[in-house]
Amino acid sequence: MEEIIKYLGNFHPVLLHLPIGAFLFTFLLFISQKYLKSNFDPAVRLGLLFSFITSIITSVFGYILHLNGDYDSVLVDRHMWLAIATTILIGFVLYLHKKQKPYNHVLSSFVFASVLLTITGHNGGSLTHGKDYLKLPDFEKEISIVSYDSIHVFNQVISPILDSKCVKCHNTGKSKGNLMLSSIDKILIGGEKGQIIKSNSSVDSRLYTYLNLPIDDEMHMPPDGNSQLNENEKELIKLWIDEGADFYNFRKMNDDNFSKEILSFLPKEIASVDPPNRNDLIKLIENEFRIERISTENNFIDIKYQGKSFKQSYLRLLSKVSDNIKRLDLSFIDLSSIDLSRLDDFENMTYLNLNNTKLTTKKLQKLNLDIQTLILSNNNFDVSVFDKFILNPINERVFAYNTISDLDLTKEISANSNNKIYFGVSLDDFASNVPLKIPIITPIQTLFSSTIDVEVVSDITKPDYRYTIDGEEPDSLSKLYVGPINIDRSSNLKFKAFKKGSRPSLVKEVFYRKIAAPITDFELLSTTVEPYATKNILSNNEVGSADFRDGTWNGFIKSDARSGDMIAEFSVPEGVNEIGISSLTDYGAYILFPTKIELYDISIGNDELVYSKNISRKFDEENAPLHTFRIPINKNLKKVRLKVISNKKLPKGHPAEGEPAWLFIDEIMLL
Repeated sequence: MEEIIKYLGNFHPVLLHLPIGAFLFTFLLFISQKYLKSNFDPAVRLGLLFSFITSIITSVFGYILHLNGDYDSVLVDRHMWLAIATTILIGFVLYLHKKQKPYNHVLSSFVFASVLLTITGHNGGSLTHGKDYLKLPDFEKEISIVSYDSIHVFNQVISPILDSKCVKCHNTGKSKGNLMLSSIDKILIGGEKGQIIKSNSSVDSRLYTYLNLPIDDEMHMPPDGNSQLNENEKELIKLWIDEGADFYNFRKMNDDNFSKEILSFLPKEIASVDPPNRNDLIKLIENEFRIERISTENNFIDIKYQGKSFKQSYLRLLSKVSDNIKRLDLSFIDLSSIDLSRLDDFENMTYLNLNNTKLTTKKLQKLNLDIQTLILSNNNFDVSVFDKFILNPINERVFAYNTISDLDLTKEISANSNNKIYFGVSLDDFASNVPLKIPIITPIQTLFSSTIDVEVVSDITKPDYRYTIDGEEPDSLSKLYVGPINIDRSSNLKFKAFKKGSRPSLVKEVFYRKIAAPITDFELLSTTVEPYATKNILSNNEVGSADFRDGTWNGFIKSDARSGDMIAEFSVPEGVNEIGISSLTDYGAYILFPTKIELYDISIGNDELVYSKNISRKFDEENAPLHTFRIPINKNLKKVRLKVISNKKLPKGHPAEGEPAWLFIDEIMLL
């Protein structure tokens, strides 16, 4: 029930438009009836009633949302009390109108309620988009040519990317996941899941890995519907992390790959250009243009038209700021009746997107389009139109997907242009360059006490599967999988998919461990912590991956109400020589191996310590990220209590030094 209530809170941003639109339209009806000599009283009363009811519902949903959101408490409280006051005032207007109070009394109440509604809405917008979401970009009076002998990589490259794509949801006023990216100190602290940057390892840094998740994954950042990072920006973040994630120092630019990638982000030469006229920008915004500043280091802008119907007059508006336009996006609108000749006067423009704009060969032939990057995809053109781009040295990359249907011609044109005209990849070419899917192996349980049958789930493409059982890399000559593989001893299986005309898959590796016996009466006595609190997974014969978020791990951490240790009781059948404890360490995520392991004999009323071992902190570094601790069984034990003691404090030198460390366990096994 609690999850349902939380879910309802997510509808607040949707529902809030109902009372706003209804109330303002009702206000318009109320005013117009005096001038139109018509009686709209029933409609006005109905509109006020609807506005009042939806205001109450929206306020309730907003209250629920704030309980589960990471918002600035001052801004939230202000928005909440303004919303309550607005709702009461709308109800008061309804009361006055129903009681047929004097026109001027009702009118003044309408006006006051509208003003209060506007202020409330603005505060809500500040919570969602940041306090400066309606502010026009600030521009310098003049920008000079800059030399890039050495640059501050974080301040000049990484920080602008974060500011434009990430900070609006991770700032002091709104910190999703308790993560703030508005300052170096806050970035280093990380969020509710720990640090987001692991120096020299982008693959272990959530700041980078979350950018590359599928767009529909709930952990993908930025969320679907927000402005996404382009591939160049992602690559820059990756390189910066892999080079040590230096926040403070300048970096000398050399001929190495890192320097070249960083310099590719910055303008080769920042030309002197005056800032655009503020009134011209306002007119563009009023006509559904989105404007973003390219960088705080220059006065160039990125413009995208977001309306449905483009007018000739809009090009005149754009011409007034043409010196400042670096990137222009006019995609997915009908430009068939628009004279585009003014575009050739945009001398500083280096990127133009005309994707799916119903352009014709005739119209395109009239344009020079001396632009570095040009997108012409999803328009129908004659072959001859591409000659001009082949001969124009300024055109560095022309994207022309779905413009010519003849594949042989597209290949010929692309080859003649030295591949600067790109028509995409055919299905055959695509298939030959995409690896087959990684084999899916069942069962997911990797521990067994007798024998186990291992199977491959066949893919729809029906590849051949080759495998090895000794840990060697499979190749096209390895043993062919034809049916279930019966395993009767601990084995490291590796599988790989092969098919003619396709690239082989990546290797799927699974280690199947033979145990002495399963645990049948496992009882966990300590408290796990959400979201790492799945029940009955510590004796389910399934060993987890190095990703502590994969759902197979239980997490423990010290608090006033919890010890932070893993304590469990279970029986030990005959024939067991060792007890295994599968654990994980991830320094950047505040997860460390235990500091001590103790085993107690509790058979027939006993409570005797039979094993105790301290674990050095150096062990974390030497055995990361996964390790199975083994406890020898030296006597006939029938029932035991296992205590795995966590680090109560993170070590000196850690960014969160002194805070409790996480302990992660995924399986207790009898060996």
